[in-house]
Amino acid sequence: FMKERSRLQMLVNELSNQPEERFGEIATFYKDLLLSDNFVTLLKENLSSMASKHLEIKRSGEDPTEAEAQFTRERHVLGKLVKYSQLLLKEVQALGAELETTQLEVIRSICNVAMNPDHTTEEETAEALSDAVRDMKPLLDESFVAYLKYAIAEEEGRLARGGLLDDPEHNRWLFVLQIVQEGVYAELGVGVQRYIDHISYVLRMETKKERKQLLAELIDVMPSLDVRPFIKVVDNISASLGQGRKGEFDTAVLGGMTNKILQLRRDVDDLLPPERIKEMSKEADEWAARQRQKLKELRGVSQQRLKASRDSQSSEDEIGRRGEVERFT
Repeated sequence: FMKERSRLQMLVNELSNQPEERFGEIATFYKDLLLSDNFVTLLKENLSSMASKHLEIKRSGEDPTEAEAQFTRERHVLGKLVKYSQLLLKEVQALGAELETTQLEVIRSICNVAMNPDHTTEEETAEALSDAVRDMKPLLDESFVAYLKYAIAEEEGRLARGGLLDDPEHNRWLFVLQIVQEGVYAELGVGVQRYIDHISYVLRMETKKERKQLLAELIDVMPSLDVRPFIKVVDNISASLGQGRKGEFDTAVLGGMTNKILQLRRDVDDLLPPERIKEMSKEADEWAARQRQKLKELRGVSQQRLKASRDSQSSEDEIGRRGEVERFT
């Protein structure tokens, strides 16, 4: 909160002393601040502070002209920031709605496999679901996992508020989300365990040279789908060391693995610079993009079918009404 307060004051001061045409150029670097939960509180605090200072100046008998001019400029800046934050919020809501639509299409695709009548036994259905989840793996990223958690929490809250959490007639969607989450976690867990096994092989090597050489060989043959997830696992492991990564305490007290993990993080950065990550992940990224586009197209087809069905029903109702009228005339 204190950091955001300082940033807002710095932003207001900067914008107050810059031409109007530079507003967008400067404000764009503070989007996180303008979308912060603290923004409204900080805004009110800033306005209250200006009012207090203005009152103090009047009581002191000083000439308020210069201060009033400054306050006017700052209030004008704050007003523009409010409008800009509202625009950002609308953009975020639009992006959120689009993202939610994509995530729901992934869930729907998984559900379609589960409901496929071609699967006559539970074993066939379970195998088909595992295959489907595995094929969709590039789409099961952090955003999708986070959405599942959010959707489950929202559905549980909605049902709890209505006293329907244990009502089988109303909690079916919650069960669907929980089943999808369980299957996704299981599949992602298999991949994570494989990455941990690779990392364990590297850390077992005796010398720094051997560890880096084995890591390089593993990376050279790593499938495109595994590059980003592998880096994420390494990040998580090294992050568990806390501030030791920055050398702010004696890492030796954590045991002999600490320095090896720190080396692993450095070696990954060295062997997988951003440009190589992009190149190695290109195939997976393109596949994921095609899958997302396919999901959008499927959603469009579904919407067209629903619209056609509604239009057809409306036409049938209209014909029925005309028939009734004709019978009575």
